[in-house]
Amino acid sequence: MRKVLTLLAGLSALVVPAVAQAQSVQINYGASNPVPGNNDFQAQLAGLGFTSFTTTGATLILDANATIFFEYLGSESGYTDTFTAGPVVGVENDTNNFAAPIPLGFANFLAGSLGTLLNFTSSVGMPATVGQDGFGIFLGPNQLTGQSFTTFYIGYDDEINNQDDNHDDFIVRATVLQAVPEPTTWAMMLIGFAGVGYSMRRRRAATLIRQAA
Repeated sequence: MRKVLTLLAGLSALVVPAVAQAQSVQINYGASNPVPGNNDFQAQLAGLGFTSFTTTGATLILDANATIFFEYLGSESGYTDTFTAGPVVGVENDTNNFAAPIPLGFANFLAGSLGTLLNFTSSVGMPATVGQDGFGIFLGPNQLTGQSFTTFYIGYDDEINNQDDNHDDFIVRATVLQAVPEPTTWAMMLIGFAGVGYSMRRRRAATLIRQAA
């Protein structure tokens, strides 16, 4: 039994560091602007603690491999705007879902910049990704550049040629989750479980032999 417990302890030491690390996104920006009154969700954003936003030149940096969960909060576009993030695809529907966000799905990302990986497109307006004018990142009143968060809020402004700078055409909440274990970690887990099973079978067989004798 002692050998089994030792093996389990070793297995835990291998697995826990790979899945228990807390992941977050660092938000870097230069200039910011107040969320304007013509943003249809200004009150909802303020209720969540967001009173300003940043666009051009901003970056989102993931500190470790992680899974991000995306939810649709609201839009007022009137066009067919789409949000994509890896396998996640969401289409706006001109509704306010801040009280009951609509799940869009999960996507896995490697550590580093999320630039070009989170994208808004429109049937009428110009596309936008992280750091471009049409891609907004909402900020708290005392939020400093370089701070990291496990949840962040982004918005799209599809009228790039006649921009109203309100970024309420498609608003998304993103939550950074713990990383999915790497294939090598799964392999080590399987080997460990197999070893535990083998040890337990041998112990049981030895016990049966002694009982039969």
